[in-house]
Amino acid sequence: MKALYKSIFFCLCLMLGLSACTGKNEEMPPTGGFDNAEKLIAGTYTGTWTSTNTVTGDVSSATGSLTFSNSEELGNNVANVSIVSDDPKTVNLGAKAETSACNVSKLSSNVLSFWNVYALNPFGFTFTGKVTPEGDVNFNYSVAVVVKHKETIYNFEFIGHKQ
Repeated sequence: MKALYKSIFFCLCLMLGLSACTGKNEEMPPTGGFDNAEKLIAGTYTGTWTSTNTVTGDVSSATGSLTFSNSEELGNNVANVSIVSDDPKTVNLGAKAETSACNVSKLSSNVLSFWNVYALNPFGFTFTGKVTPEGDVNFNYSVAVVVKHKETIYNFEFIGHKQ
């Protein structure tokens, strides 16, 4: 008789446990509408590129631009970013391509943050940056250059304003 009560109690506990996992909470609750950050960041930003050789400390500067464009096929919060130096002999940006995709997010402070941490992107390096609500942009990345088995790291920064 005692074994029968234990079996019934075990079955009730099993049924209660299984009913708690019915899948009624499988969908995430809505968090609000899309912020369309990829559309907010779109435009051309002009300013100054600065390259710093971390070994020698040499600093080079040149004017240039940063252009963000959105494409529906990329999806929400993803934009294309293009980088251009007006004087590539003075500041060679070290990129394998002129355009790459980046993630874009609108922060609670209305700052637009953008990044690509996938080192195999078309640029060939990871990068981060931000755009203030006033249209000021800051873009940063590093590139390692190997010449005759000697590695030199260059830090790049772009500071500009939306046109």
